[in-house]
Amino acid sequence: MLSILFIKLLGYIKSLLIFEVYKLKMKNHFLVLLLPFCLTFLSVAFSSEDETSHQYLLLTKADSATIDNMLDLSLTQYRHDPDYALALTNKALEFAQKSTNAYLQSRAHSIIGLIFKNQGKYAEALSEHLKSRTINDSLNLQRALASNYNDIGIVYKTMGEYDKALESYLNSNAICVDLGLNRGIIMTLNNIGTIYEAKDDEENAIIYYKHAYEKAVENDILDAQAIALNNLGEIYAKNGDGMIAQDYFRRTLAIDLQTNDKVGSVYSLLNMAATFTGQKAWDSALLYYDKAEMLTNELQTKQLFVPIYHGRTRLMEERGNFKKALQFQRIAEKYQDSLYNETRTRQLAEAETRYEAKKKDQEIAVLEQERLLNELSSKQYQAERIAFISLLVLGSMIIWYLFKRSKNRQNELFNRQLLKQKEEHLIALVETQENEQKRIAKDLHDGIGQSLSGIRLAMENLSLKLEQKLPEESSRLKDLTTTIDDACKEVRAISHQMMPRILQEDGLIPAIEDMLEKSFQFSTINYEFEYFGIDKRFRENIEVSLYRIAQELVNNIIKHSGANLVHVQLFKRNKILILLIEDNGSGFQFDTQKSKGIGLMNITSRVETVQGEFNLEPSPKSGTLATIRIPIE
Repeated sequence: MLSILFIKLLGYIKSLLIFEVYKLKMKNHFLVLLLPFCLTFLSVAFSSEDETSHQYLLLTKADSATIDNMLDLSLTQYRHDPDYALALTNKALEFAQKSTNAYLQSRAHSIIGLIFKNQGKYAEALSEHLKSRTINDSLNLQRALASNYNDIGIVYKTMGEYDKALESYLNSNAICVDLGLNRGIIMTLNNIGTIYEAKDDEENAIIYYKHAYEKAVENDILDAQAIALNNLGEIYAKNGDGMIAQDYFRRTLAIDLQTNDKVGSVYSLLNMAATFTGQKAWDSALLYYDKAEMLTNELQTKQLFVPIYHGRTRLMEERGNFKKALQFQRIAEKYQDSLYNETRTRQLAEAETRYEAKKKDQEIAVLEQERLLNELSSKQYQAERIAFISLLVLGSMIIWYLFKRSKNRQNELFNRQLLKQKEEHLIALVETQENEQKRIAKDLHDGIGQSLSGIRLAMENLSLKLEQKLPEESSRLKDLTTTIDDACKEVRAISHQMMPRILQEDGLIPAIEDMLEKSFQFSTINYEFEYFGIDKRFRENIEVSLYRIAQELVNNIIKHSGANLVHVQLFKRNKILILLIEDNGSGFQFDTQKSKGIGLMNITSRVETVQGEFNLEPSPKSGTLATIRIPIE
């Protein structure tokens, strides 16, 4: 009774840990490192499945065809049910040894090596593969030897023994070349490339990947071409060569489309999106994530949504949109939880199927069942002790984890409050500045401007009276009148620049058109202004901020860019107002100037007051492209 309670409680803790670890993606947490060992241990210690009830395991003798079928069945089961596959392969090996069939013995040792490798038992896996190689060498089975060397190379690579792995892959490749096994040649070339990449010898890795790709093209093996291209793309992406990586990923995607490999297409699209994220080309990255998600919806393959939304999360984190990043993170967690539940349901269904099979064979296996029950009885006490210790360890881990989570939440709350205060201060500062500019503009226009206009009229009247009596003095007076007229125009221009009346009365589009015309009328710069989707007025703070930003960017272009063409676009997409200003000038020194200019600091401050985004990057046509996104609602 005590063991049953322990089993149920540990099952509950196991489910809780899986849920929380997936939920928070604790990649570097020691709990994640320890969890697989704990869960594996619990599954082994308390498994109630009697795998010896399977039909093949009850055989007492078998011919070569049956042994071959058993090994084929093991290959289909070794990934998701390794214990059953191992038991079945050991049984097949026993029959093969009794029948002295060396080839089947070799196959059995090779499959056992695969199972041990997947279980992390690398020394045992290597031993089994070496046994298989020895048998195949004695039988001179060259094709099987090529497979042996490749499997041995995989184990050595997993163990970090890269030189030994390289030697094994080279041996496999040599045999494939002698036998003319084109696919084997290509795959071993790719494997050799992975060894050089693991040894940070990327130059040789690229050579082998390219050689593999050329052989795949020569033999028209499309899936092998895609593998080689993807490997090349990943190397360049890792080194920050996004443009080169994108070229390889595009070619991989083209092959995926040609072979109708929709799952491969999704991963190629995700690779493209990741490189654009690394280049801070947000819109391009978003476009590829949208394509990947659309294709995944067609496939109805839930597990693909997990990397898609993890990628979207990273994209939003890079853009500084942590609210959207959190939303995408939660969507990814929802799909992870869904996959976990589906896996659990499928495992329960498989357990039920095995239970039915066991029930049918129960009469045949009565003696075996009695022996197993006796063994279980003798181990009961030991299992209960292990369960109690495991419960204490897991309970301590959960308490520590909950404490850390609470502390992290407190820090997050403090940071949010600090950010809110900063935003409120910035908004108040900008509003004060705008109000002061309005006041000064009004004083200039209504005060000094009116006074100067009155003086001008008085001097015109005086000039008319003196024109006949004192012609010389009248001429001088006219010059003074012209000077005062110029002063009136300058005061009016300054007043309109500080707070343009056209912006208040007519709105954003006429104000920007007026500003562009006045800014470029005395320069050699041509400009184009396009707008669409603007069908209403916006809040005053949005219109003023966007006008000031456009004004600051245009002034920078006139002063520093050396451009002769400026393209301005203003449009609305969904609930976002977007301003694009692109010039064909000499460009912008991003590393040295982006964080130093007062004008850029002013733009950044104004964008933050309306919860917008500001991005400055090289223009595709040369020059500079400025992008401002402001949420309307």
